[in-house]
Amino acid sequence: MPEETIEERYCRQTPGSRERFEAGRNFTAGPAKGAYFFSPYPLSFVSGEGCQLQDVDGRTYVDYANHHTVQILGHQHPSVMAAVEKQLQSGIALGGTVGVEFDIAAEMCRRVDTVERIRFVNSGTEATLHAIRLARGFSGKPKIAKFEGGYHGSHDAVEISVRPPLEEAGPPDAPRSVPGAGGMSAGAVDEVIILPYDDEAAVERLVEQHREELACVIFDPKAGILPQRKEFVQAVRNITRKFGVLLIFDEIVGFRIGMGGLQAHYGIDPDLTCFGKLIGGGFPASAFGGRADMMDLLDNSQGPTGFFQSGTFSAHPVAMATGLATLKALTPEVYDHLNGLGDRLKSGLEQQFVDQGVEAHIVVTGSIFSVHFKEGPLANYRDLAHTDQDLAHRVFLSLLDQGYFLSSGLTMCALSSPMTERHIDGLVEAMGRAVEKAQKEG
Repeated sequence: MPEETIEERYCRQTPGSRERFEAGRNFTAGPAKGAYFFSPYPLSFVSGEGCQLQDVDGRTYVDYANHHTVQILGHQHPSVMAAVEKQLQSGIALGGTVGVEFDIAAEMCRRVDTVERIRFVNSGTEATLHAIRLARGFSGKPKIAKFEGGYHGSHDAVEISVRPPLEEAGPPDAPRSVPGAGGMSAGAVDEVIILPYDDEAAVERLVEQHREELACVIFDPKAGILPQRKEFVQAVRNITRKFGVLLIFDEIVGFRIGMGGLQAHYGIDPDLTCFGKLIGGGFPASAFGGRADMMDLLDNSQGPTGFFQSGTFSAHPVAMATGLATLKALTPEVYDHLNGLGDRLKSGLEQQFVDQGVEAHIVVTGSIFSVHFKEGPLANYRDLAHTDQDLAHRVFLSLLDQGYFLSSGLTMCALSSPMTERHIDGLVEAMGRAVEKAQKEG
């Protein structure tokens, strides 16, 4: 009798997840949202506590996905749960300010030196949308620039050249704009200049060439999932300043590395910054903020300015309360703990793969990590396009079998504060077993 495959074992162990998925997919067009899906069907969870999850079939996993990096304090953290309960007792949504939104705004401005004013929205997509609109209006220029492979949300201004087919992407030092989703505006690609990561000379040439029409450069210094050289990040800031182009820093995942975010880590001062993920403490919340002279254009208490930003659920009291509780719990000691675990994981996995003779890149930024199976360098989107994603998927399923839940592509995985060195060492050992099994099956 042939040995059970990794996928067959997954299906046998998770019938409840399959049943839920099949029952709901006709009403939700597949999974409840695109990011939940992985083949053959996604897991369905019933609870989470600390750094563990339980699925509908009663299986328990150590959580290394943490809801797209959001749950930095783990699940049901006492201070976050207390904040939820306190705000619910006062009211869910009262149609006016309740005070906590000013408290979290002050806390974020205190932590990030470049943020003089801030506005809250519901998602990273909204944050980048409003920041780009503000930059266009402030500068009076129509176009923006973004980096090839950078993801900044799901709107027409930024969903360009996120994962372009290499045969359509153009030269490495002058990438073409390629639409990233069906149904986009026909003119969207003409409004976006694509820049290459890890190439200062090309960035300077392209920004200079388009300086008269560029409102801003939006920049995620992780290349979506790859941390960039400090010299390159600082060069992007210097280039934009040299040619009078605004810089928007995408820190949707930024507070994962330290109190002042990625910009403090890299030592730069963007004009505007977009925040998200953990700042809602598990509830929907994002933000954008920066220079007072720009952000004050949104201040309609001073009369008409021609600018406006609002939303029914923007600055929702529960999200503001849980976000503030999360930020206050993220002390320097907690960051030291998380970053130390990240360093231990990186060194452990690298040694594990050396011992196994496996070609892989372990990418760690603070408490965010990714595993890429690839020979040769890994510095930009075009390098990422050549990783072995089939092997990564088999490893992912094999890790589920061992009780470890990572993101399905092994990218943008995340640690949480309840974890200890025991959890890190356990994942390293499990990864070794998973790779061995996946390679045999491949």
